[in-house]
Amino acid sequence: MKPGAFAAILGLSAALGAMPSMAREPLEGTWRGKWVRDGSAADVTMRFSKSARGYEGNFDSETLRIVGIPIERITWSPPDVSWQVGGDETTLSFSGRLRGNAIAGRFKEADASGVFSLARSIALPLAKRDEIAFANGEVTLSGTVFVPAGDGPHPGIVFLHGSGAEGRWASNYLAEKFSQRGFAALVFDKRGVGKSGGDWRSAGFEELAGDAAAAVSALASRPYVARGRVGIHGHSQGATLAPLAAARIGNPAFVIASAAGGMPMRDMEIFSVENSIGVRDMTPADAAAAREYVAAIVATAYEGRPREQLMEAWQKVRGKPWAFEPPAETDPYWAFSRKIAAYDAPSLWRQVSAPTLLVYGELDEREPVRESASRIAEAYLGGRGTSLEVIYFPGAGHTFRLAAPAGAFSWPRTVPNYPDALIDWAVRAARK
Repeated sequence: MKPGAFAAILGLSAALGAMPSMAREPLEGTWRGKWVRDGSAADVTMRFSKSARGYEGNFDSETLRIVGIPIERITWSPPDVSWQVGGDETTLSFSGRLRGNAIAGRFKEADASGVFSLARSIALPLAKRDEIAFANGEVTLSGTVFVPAGDGPHPGIVFLHGSGAEGRWASNYLAEKFSQRGFAALVFDKRGVGKSGGDWRSAGFEELAGDAAAAVSALASRPYVARGRVGIHGHSQGATLAPLAAARIGNPAFVIASAAGGMPMRDMEIFSVENSIGVRDMTPADAAAAREYVAAIVATAYEGRPREQLMEAWQKVRGKPWAFEPPAETDPYWAFSRKIAAYDAPSLWRQVSAPTLLVYGELDEREPVRESASRIAEAYLGGRGTSLEVIYFPGAGHTFRLAAPAGAFSWPRTVPNYPDALIDWAVRAARK
């Protein structure tokens, strides 16, 4: 998963009615409860099972908006149990003790610590998983369909990737939510990630849009999916390339574009990088120097300006607390930026006829929200567009979470009515 520090993305639970009888092995089964750190609680559902290899497990969290994250290094020495949950940069280590139908203990992440408490619970059914493989040219992609209950045929939805090395796990939470409302939801590993072939680092929007079209075709071919009723959802990079994907697909049933960029690519990059280093909060002198440096990075990335000029700009700001060294010359950032530099989202939105939902957090630090939405809406409605709705979530950032309280640790808080507003809209759109 992508937490930065794990806690940057992601008590005793109340009894849930009568407890089920003990499993064959005391640790096996489903457990629900809380992780609590500095007074902030995150709900969790944890599952442990026994196999020939030992104990295995995974967990979900509505608070963290994750489903099926692996639990690692499970050690069971009755009555004591320990396990780890790995993030990109840190690992959470748990140690606790089983007493009857409860497990309680402590966890650590680097220098931070907290407590957890779990109660044995009845396992609720999850969506059926259908493993799937499909091809875009010579690249074979691998994914999972979350299949809803019932015989179908069901409407479908394919989740497009954000930037970087994104696997299917990134959209599992939304896929599970959509499947609960009757959608067959396909998540797949980006090319070069997980079980998918190819290499995302050498791909541009054209290749990624082709992957999306292949995914829609693969989902549409499943016997439980309704013909002509498969839509797409993209967030961030996935939302920005959504109109190109729609063109490759031909006519998706609907398009949900969350945090879609509608400005020139270089302008959006400047907006994003300036926000990431806090230009708005700098002194006038530092702000001017920072803007000049960011402009030099973007000119090299998107316009092909000689790297020597960028390194000269770097030397001028080196040592500033906000300054960061340019990515290495071999970093895929440079080649990818050149590939997408001429991407013109509004012109592509003019070709989209599918019902479309634009979704933004009003405090998005990555996208100029009002400008992007305005340009996309003007292009869509001035072209082939048939039905457009825009949702703005007050107080929400790029990932539709609310800002953490200043100076205190807090598990992430999702803005109210997300993702329900998206699913409600998709239910209506899929009926048309």
